[in-house]
Amino acid sequence: MLTSITVENFRGIERLHVEGLGRVNLIIGRNDSGKTALMEALLLATNPGTAGSSLVSRQAERNPDADIRDFDEFWLPIFRRMDATRGFSIEFARSNGPKARLSIKQAPPDSPVAPEGLGIQQVQTGAWALVREITKGDETITGLIQPGTQGIRFPSSLNLEAPGWNWVSSASRIGALEIRELSKLKQQNKDNTIINLLQYVNNQITSIELLALTGKHVNIYIRLKNEGLIPILMMGEGMKRYFEFAVVLASAKHKPIYIDEIENGLHHSTLEPLWNWIAMASDKQDVQIFVTTHSEECVQAASRAFNAQNDDGLRVIRLDKQEHETKAVVYDRDLVEAAERMGVEIRG
Repeated sequence: MLTSITVENFRGIERLHVEGLGRVNLIIGRNDSGKTALMEALLLATNPGTAGSSLVSRQAERNPDADIRDFDEFWLPIFRRMDATRGFSIEFARSNGPKARLSIKQAPPDSPVAPEGLGIQQVQTGAWALVREITKGDETITGLIQPGTQGIRFPSSLNLEAPGWNWVSSASRIGALEIRELSKLKQQNKDNTIINLLQYVNNQITSIELLALTGKHVNIYIRLKNEGLIPILMMGEGMKRYFEFAVVLASAKHKPIYIDEIENGLHHSTLEPLWNWIAMASDKQDVQIFVTTHSEECVQAASRAFNAQNDDGLRVIRLDKQEHETKAVVYDRDLVEAAERMGVEIRG
């Protein structure tokens, strides 16, 4: 589990240090304070060996029309002030090991680079390359991220990361990944956990099915007591968001979870039941969870849910963007509860 992180020159963050991360971490702050950027940095820290592919996944969602091989359009926005030569760095600590550091920066043309196990390589004239360095203790491992004939070539993965991760975006997206995970859960007879959570949105739900009515494409259907089967894509945004959360939480054993703008599409009455489920599932599945929100109501719902279970695993991280750095103030459950009693808004 990550316990601290220091981010420098990543996206809009010049410098940010967060100490005292918990099992479930709710990131708050004003617009443009760097909430999603911090969560992406936490993703890279959790999986430093696959930082290149993780960046591609996140950047492709932010700018889906950009060509992955176009350095200026696709890759430069990752670096603060588009300064790839300086690059970015992320230093982090885990509960079970020493500090480590990930850095990525642009390699000068014609410069010699020594990726792990490949000897000295020369960055080709006219081409671009990013140097990825991972330092742990006295050991530094270098790798290259560079364009290839069929896309991007990444350095080999390292045994420094958690076993995969799950990212839930701010807008609902139900596709092949969700269908695959639901299929696994049904095979293991664990789909009732999903139904239980969906019933907080609609108590008429009795089952969830995978059907290929045309014989070609599999789709997800919700069975209601009095209405029969309804495609989940035809249901409200709140139902689709809850379904995504349910699938991720039910299937993410030991895999970190990242949820962007958790309150989007949800009625305020469903927030506390959702946080109850997050508290229970994160403990049972042994996962660390990172969440962003704009909603003070969401913060208070989380506090009430963790308080009801006497669970001290919640941390609320408020970001305040200042001239040359972003300050992070970390609240535990008791401090959030005290702020609510006094009527103090901690969102920033």
